[in-house]
Amino acid sequence: MTSHTEACGRLLGPLRNLLGFRQTALQRAQQSNDLTVSGTGLLAELVHGGESRASDLAHDRVVDASVVSRQLGHLEQEGLVERRPDPEDRRVSLLRATDRGREVLAEREEQKARWLSHALRDWDDDELVKLAELLRGLSCDLIEASREALAGPDEAIEEGNR
Repeated sequence: MTSHTEACGRLLGPLRNLLGFRQTALQRAQQSNDLTVSGTGLLAELVHGGESRASDLAHDRVVDASVVSRQLGHLEQEGLVERRPDPEDRRVSLLRATDRGREVLAEREEQKARWLSHALRDWDDDELVKLAELLRGLSCDLIEASREALAGPDEAIEEGNR
């Protein structure tokens, strides 16, 4: 019987492959001067999640606020995101996607869906639904583990091994 750690170890290869696809997409976007993968992710969070503070976006992505700030600056320059004062704390800005930002994201997501549809053309719909559920769960668990690790990496790992 395989241990849980060994079973998780088998995920490393496929996860490396998926991250490699992300790296390829990043390089393609930089070469074409297109919206970056990270920028697309931030834009998607604002379109699907609504207005947000930059600090909340950084927290949700488990990255430093300066990283998000640079990405948001690019999105603002492109007219995809806009700021307004937070009515509860006027020292802080709320960010939201512009109409153009929503259009650009819809086009990008349609391109991705067409590409995935072609790449996964031999999969049936039930398999795709199951994969989406598993990936959603994996994503949530990895985000939570990342937050725990930032709070105290040794305690999070020790807690997981008990």
